[in-house]
Amino acid sequence: MLSVHDAVSGAKTKIAFVGGDTLHVGFVIPDEAGPYTCARVLAAGDLLRRVAEDIHSAQVLAAIISTDSWVTEQDWESALSVRPVIGRFGATNEAEAAFGHSLDFVVTVAEEHDQPASGPPAMLVAPAHAVVPYPGAEPTTARFALTNINHRYRLDVTNSLLEHSHTMLERWRDRVARWSQHPGRAIPPVWREAVVSAFDCDLNVARVATLMGELEEADSVEPGAKFEAFTYVDRMLAIDLGRHLGGPQPQRTDSG
Repeated sequence: MLSVHDAVSGAKTKIAFVGGDTLHVGFVIPDEAGPYTCARVLAAGDLLRRVAEDIHSAQVLAAIISTDSWVTEQDWESALSVRPVIGRFGATNEAEAAFGHSLDFVVTVAEEHDQPASGPPAMLVAPAHAVVPYPGAEPTTARFALTNINHRYRLDVTNSLLEHSHTMLERWRDRVARWSQHPGRAIPPVWREAVVSAFDCDLNVARVATLMGELEEADSVEPGAKFEAFTYVDRMLAIDLGRHLGGPQPQRTDSG
């Protein structure tokens, strides 16, 4: 069951889904938020949505809420592979009117020494401080860098962070392209359960990345199973691991 740290209650809150349930979520971005902080809120919110939809079979309706016209006018969704929102609004009540329903959950920026006193459960995303102009990296690289550090902790976006993220993604994409040449095999059940558990525990992408690295190097797992596993995880991470499919294939090794 998906659980996140709820800034309103101060504890982890379990979000129970029954297949077909609808969750109404607001991505609330303060006026003073910088570009990378805006992007981090949307990436974290979209990750929550993907876990709810693709693992727990819920339906999520999301809206971007900000009084800053610059925020609402940016093409954030396509750049960061954020699933379509129902609209961009200047206030919560406008989004709720469009939903025809009150917000069930909020994803917003953590303000220093300021915790929400009331309202729907809220996932607070710590600001991202950057020395790299936005967009200073290829969008999926930025998305992975923004989500690979837990959303509750401050993130410094540096060239080295972006380069490390890019190198990891390119290695995985090459591997996925190579594994795709092998017959498909079932995802190892224990590994899949561990991945779901990591996503369900406060969207722990870092743990998911560790599990991916372990599977990548596991000689006992067939390449076709690795392909299916990485394709499955990419539904949540949205980092385009299939980018190199159909292109020139890296030279195979005995490990596949």
